[in-house]
Amino acid sequence: MKRISLVFTLCFLFVTANAQSLQTGVNFYEEGNYEEALRIFDSIEEPTSYLFAGKSFFALNNYLKAKKVLDKVDSTNTSSEIFYEAKYTKALADFELQNFSASLDALYEINEFSTQGSVKRDAFNFYRDLLNYLTLEQRFETFKEVSYDEIRFDLVDAAIGIVDYPSAKSLFTAYTNTVQISDSSNYENVFNVLKDSASYVQLYNPNKYTQAPTGLSYNIGVALPEFDMEADEFEITQHLYFGIQLAVERFNSQNNRQKAFLTYRNTNADVENAAFIANDLIWNHGVDAIIGPLFSEVALELSKYAEMYETPLLTPLANSDNINLDLNYTFQLNPTFAIQGQEMARYAIQTLQYDTLAVLAEKGSLGEASAYAFLDEVRNLGGEVVRFYVEDLASEGYDISEYVKYFDPEVDTVFNYNIDAVYAPFTGNIAQTLMSSLITNLEAMGSEMSILGSEEWETANINSSRLPETDVYYTKSFEIDSTNSMVNDFESEFRLRFESQPNQFAYIGYDAASVLLESLQRVQNPEYLKEGLKSLNNYRGLINRVSFEGSRINQNVKIKRLNNSN
Repeated sequence: MKRISLVFTLCFLFVTANAQSLQTGVNFYEEGNYEEALRIFDSIEEPTSYLFAGKSFFALNNYLKAKKVLDKVDSTNTSSEIFYEAKYTKALADFELQNFSASLDALYEINEFSTQGSVKRDAFNFYRDLLNYLTLEQRFETFKEVSYDEIRFDLVDAAIGIVDYPSAKSLFTAYTNTVQISDSSNYENVFNVLKDSASYVQLYNPNKYTQAPTGLSYNIGVALPEFDMEADEFEITQHLYFGIQLAVERFNSQNNRQKAFLTYRNTNADVENAAFIANDLIWNHGVDAIIGPLFSEVALELSKYAEMYETPLLTPLANSDNINLDLNYTFQLNPTFAIQGQEMARYAIQTLQYDTLAVLAEKGSLGEASAYAFLDEVRNLGGEVVRFYVEDLASEGYDISEYVKYFDPEVDTVFNYNIDAVYAPFTGNIAQTLMSSLITNLEAMGSEMSILGSEEWETANINSSRLPETDVYYTKSFEIDSTNSMVNDFESEFRLRFESQPNQFAYIGYDAASVLLESLQRVQNPEYLKEGLKSLNNYRGLINRVSFEGSRINQNVKIKRLNNSN
């Protein structure tokens, strides 16, 4: 008897300890300490432990592990409540993994067979929202893969008014060809709606996006290089990331239905590392979009994988004209040099009312793209570029006097042009030398023509004693918008959060993340994000304005006038 009692006592103590340990894990889970919770649940082989382990993995965005653990909750060895809660969590994980057919099957089964009030209600609401959420392509693939004809009909029914008439008609035909039709008022309603295309137009709004299910999480990848704290570039990437982080935190505080999460990867300024980063972010973290990288060379390589996986890549600083060639998923927040040249041409012709212009740029420099874009746009607008020089200035010791002298009508006795302005998009380390040389040459001519240029001209040394009548206009991509009421709030929040004053890169990071998040909030389904970004116009950020205008490059370029009164 003593031996039996001892065994009973040990078993009782074991069960008691197990229950206490499980409760401790649940407490960690409810506190949001999912890693600690998992350490406890991993040591307990019991349905409730499997359930909360799965829910913990789900909360950590590890959806595959969540499903694997939840599969251990079998209907034969657990209560109905635990079983259907696990089934519902698996449906959520399948949704995040874009296994929409598996998610709908599970939600449908919960609605049909569960008697648990709360989980049944949640499953019904999520089922309805998911039916409305799908794109046409996702809907078609899901239609083929689901297990129940009832879901197939619901997929067709939910598409009415969401997709265009030919697509809705095709979906309905696919349904009638697939199942044996039974009499139902819902079927008759859909049939009658689709009889007349004119009536259907009244239901269809091509500019309306459906609402995403509550609880949807957007995963944003961030690919930026790390630098040593002593490096000059350290605060560039640090503040870029801080700005991105603040935008996400603000988005989450203002949205109850959806949340956003960040996954950071270090690019090391290494082109060869781009493939690993892209595959890791997309394969292992399922990101919906990527912000970064910092340098154009790495961005060009990363953009190839963004294209392959059809995942939008938003570069905050890279402005090379080569990145966007033949690509559909790479978006540039910083206008390219070609766009800057194009916008300067429009400003010269349409705003300044100039019609006779000259161009001087260095061959092989970033300004070369600006020069050719300027030339093309001036001609498109009816103006004339009478002198166009894109030359290897380095080989000539950067002596530009041989070109500038032909801007003088007294020297150019053949054509005797009165040039309104010269466009000089000088860039790089030699820009200051070329700017100074141009100013000197124009001064020697006694010229009154204006100078149009790149952002480097903001620091040009022009004063009233040298060229009193010369106006200088230059393009500028980033400038803190002092009229935006959110700037002061951002600065205060940044100082409080990170105990430092934000530099311009913090603003750029904030705007980059906000552009993505605002577009996601508008389109809801990340599958629409590419088109959502292309249609984004007149976004007013903290440091720049963004208008993609149907393209993948920000078309909004500021034109500034240099104050040369000092």
